[in-house]
Amino acid sequence: MADLKLLSVIIPAYNSEKYLEKCVASVAEQTYQNIEIVIVNNGSTDSTPQVCEELANKYDNREFKIVNLNPNQGINWARRAGVENADGDYIAFIDSDDYIDLTAYEKVIKVLEENDCDMVQFGYRSVDEQGKIISEHHREPVKFDNERDAFKYFVYIILINSALVWEKVYKRAIFDNIEWPKLSGHEDFCTSVQLFAKVKKFIAIDDVFYCHFDNLKSESRLMIETKSKISNIIDGAKFCSNFTEKTMPELLPEMLYFLISVNTNIISLIDNKDIINQIRSITTRDYQRMKSELKKQNRKLYIKRDHKHGIHIWFSLHYPNLYKVYLTTRLKIHALTGI
Repeated sequence: MADLKLLSVIIPAYNSEKYLEKCVASVAEQTYQNIEIVIVNNGSTDSTPQVCEELANKYDNREFKIVNLNPNQGINWARRAGVENADGDYIAFIDSDDYIDLTAYEKVIKVLEENDCDMVQFGYRSVDEQGKIISEHHREPVKFDNERDAFKYFVYIILINSALVWEKVYKRAIFDNIEWPKLSGHEDFCTSVQLFAKVKKFIAIDDVFYCHFDNLKSESRLMIETKSKISNIIDGAKFCSNFTEKTMPELLPEMLYFLISVNTNIISLIDNKDIINQIRSITTRDYQRMKSELKKQNRKLYIKRDHKHGIHIWFSLHYPNLYKVYLTTRLKIHALTGI
């Protein structure tokens, strides 16, 4: 084990007593031997702290760290605390209600080391509470050896909801000096946008390793309620666009197109007219800015726009109430059938 580099697996946990044991077991029983498990208890009010201690004792053959945040600091700061307390050469994240195949990290680190990568991405399954597979999300095998192409890939994959921090293994060094906005919306995107801008070598592989618990019947999947949640999403979008403009300005149109897509969905999921008008104003501004940037660069979007997707954006902006009925109906059908 002395020649194996240390992998730190960071698990943010908030009121996770029901799921944490399965999650930790999937990490502690990995075939990769040199693993440090960092659980960040994020202000839990249930028995999560006790479960953390029990699991550390149960798997005493693994290095364990338990970091306590009080009160709850949000998942982004929980991840930040995990990174700050991790000693690994490599970093991975896993949410406390998810789990991962037992051979995953051994296989991914082999790819990472054989190619001297900064980041390796893999696929995931959406599963229900009984572990039944709802859908599988494969990754098209790709390889990049420069920041611009990796970032260009990032602004493509965010459109297919793939800029998730837990479907990757990273070299620890690329986390140096990144910002961790304290948000409860777009937090994965705010982290990923910075990491992709620092990647010298990146590989995506087709293997599906990660099991993501998809609570399809959750009310939060059907309706966004709170003003603070909307405010966080708006702030996260602003962070992503500002970072892109500063770091990779030639790819700003693609980032703006992604934000326009997100905002049109948000409009359809809320009832507050003031917030709807605010987001519509932001979306209209971003759309005009995107067109202006494309004209300035004398090009079209690198992302091939789906005609159907364009209709959805237009429909949601002009007829938000009708689009909301359509979208909530689709989500309910998806919750029942997985289609």
